[in-house]
Amino acid sequence: MASLKKFSGESDVHTPAYRRRNAPAYENWRRDDLYHLAQKRGIENRADMSNEELVRALSSVQNSLS
Repeated sequence: MASLKKFSGESDVHTPAYRRRNAPAYENWRRDDLYHLAQKRGIENRADMSNEELVRALSSVQNSLS
């Protein structure tokens, strides 16, 4: 299927598999960056979350967008 898309000129940029494969590595982000992104994504109770919890919440939101 990927080769068919390649030959037809279609891009797989918008496929769920592509987004999961190219998801950001939140584990390496600073807490204030995680917090800011969580705020933009509308994650509630983010102020009470640890870095690990923010990473899980952001990854969950990323996967639901896929």
